[in-house]
Amino acid sequence: MGSADAISEMPYALGHSELELRRLSTQARLIDPITRRFFMEAGIAPGMRVLDVGSGAGDVAILLADLVGPTGKVVGMDTSATALDIARRRVAALGLNNVTFDMGDPTEICLAQAVDAIAGRYVLQFMPDPAAALAKLKTHLLPGGIIVFHELDWAGARLVPPAPLYDRCCALCAETIRRLGAETGMGPKLHIAFVNAGIRPPSMRLESVVGSGPADADKLDLVADLVRTLLPDMERLGIVVKDEIDTKTLSPRMLDEVVSLGSVVIGRAEIGAWSRI
Repeated sequence: MGSADAISEMPYALGHSELELRRLSTQARLIDPITRRFFMEAGIAPGMRVLDVGSGAGDVAILLADLVGPTGKVVGMDTSATALDIARRRVAALGLNNVTFDMGDPTEICLAQAVDAIAGRYVLQFMPDPAAALAKLKTHLLPGGIIVFHELDWAGARLVPPAPLYDRCCALCAETIRRLGAETGMGPKLHIAFVNAGIRPPSMRLESVVGSGPADADKLDLVADLVRTLLPDMERLGIVVKDEIDTKTLSPRMLDEVVSLGSVVIGRAEIGAWSRI
């Protein structure tokens, strides 16, 4: 596909159901600290004007609002009216005056004002041509501006020692996301995407969510919630048969297995990449 199709021709593969938006909230609680470290090391600082690409329900925009402070500005963009309605309500409830949201494809819209930084989390994996999208996005930056993205690699998810149910759920999620057209290993591909977009080779970092035992049950819940979101597509695509997975008991069954085996949960590889234009 050409660069004009970088975002608009590929819908968000996980949808915007209430279940998915709740899952995103749980995900943000676990992943925001990692994203924050990536953004801070990239150079996002107070007073900056930042474009948040693929804002969804606003988690990254809210994080960015804290980083840029009251003298900065965050402009969030997404193609989903449903998600942006939720994002606007959340920002209003928090009393944030430095965040606004616009509906549209940021690779196609002409911004009224150039920005100091462009940021996004789990966005490029859903774009058919990430390099083309980055090439378009960088035109919104002021000279010396920062471009930073946080993506993941499903190949990093595992338990030590292995736990069959958790491993199978991760494999099912990854296969479904692949079949829906997204890239499950976008994190390691950030380097080539930046370079192919005409951006200087990025600095990169890798982190992961790690835990064990009942105190870290929320890390298992994150996978179980994703299975619930994707289950209709799993059944439609023939990845599982109908009623094969009991999602109501999935979380406690995974926890029982992990506790009985004494396993350590190692989540997907969380990879950040950033560069200056």
